[in-house]
Amino acid sequence: MKIAILGPVCKDYIKVDNETKAQIGSIVYYTGVALKNLGVQVTAFATFNEKDNDWIVKHFEGVQVRHISDDRTLEVQHKLSRANPDVRINKIKVCAKGVIKPDSKLISELDNFDVIILAPLLDTNIPFELVEKLKHKKIVYGNFGIFTACENGNWVAKYPEKLIQILPYLQYVFLDVNEAVFVSDKKDIYEIASFFHKKGLKNLILTEGSKGSHVFSGEKYYKIPAFSPNKLIDPTGAGDNYVAGFIKALDLFDDPEKQGRFAAMVATISLEKRGTFDLATKDVLERLKI
Repeated sequence: MKIAILGPVCKDYIKVDNETKAQIGSIVYYTGVALKNLGVQVTAFATFNEKDNDWIVKHFEGVQVRHISDDRTLEVQHKLSRANPDVRINKIKVCAKGVIKPDSKLISELDNFDVIILAPLLDTNIPFELVEKLKHKKIVYGNFGIFTACENGNWVAKYPEKLIQILPYLQYVFLDVNEAVFVSDKKDIYEIASFFHKKGLKNLILTEGSKGSHVFSGEKYYKIPAFSPNKLIDPTGAGDNYVAGFIKALDLFDDPEKQGRFAAMVATISLEKRGTFDLATKDVLERLKI
């Protein structure tokens, strides 16, 4: 399986309790590197400023990086606590448009991949025209970005119609429950799933942090538990690692419940250190046995 993942790379300034650390971030990084560690061939089509090229490529060890030029690199601040890792405060320190233009050269390159992951952080990153030109491919969408604007340093959920517009072109969508409530204007998870399916989506996965996740595959529903980490170090990127685990699990299992459990364990293992998931598929399978 060859996977392309598209979106911005950012610099994260993460404060967990009273400890602050700067590190590379974004869905492209967390999901892309986790997939590589799970044995998947990945190419990251990433937007960032040229001056950060060496620093960024160094962190993508084992992942091919296809640089898409931007005048800035996105910078983000996160504040959270180990006591309540499901709640965090996110601010944008430096905003960047990070537009991935659907030119013929890019579309031709993407035709060589089995799966394409759209990983925007802002509404400017993935134009509708890009998705439309890729509609013949297997497309996965993860995270809030396409309906979120940058306003005065804040993430503002603003454009639900931008995600709704592309739903018929997507095979899988990963959102946390709050994001899905905003897009659908529904509160019950079954009503949320019904809304997305009526708009043309085949598979919806909703995450709730330590409460677990919900997999809606066609007309079937699976409740997936969250596993407790051996030690909680940093919850940043757990949802992105869940996406990586689920996509890898599509090659391992035919059962959506097993796919969800594998993804949940990948996310749990990622909580036990800073950075993205860095073990292998066999390690996840072994933890699931335990």
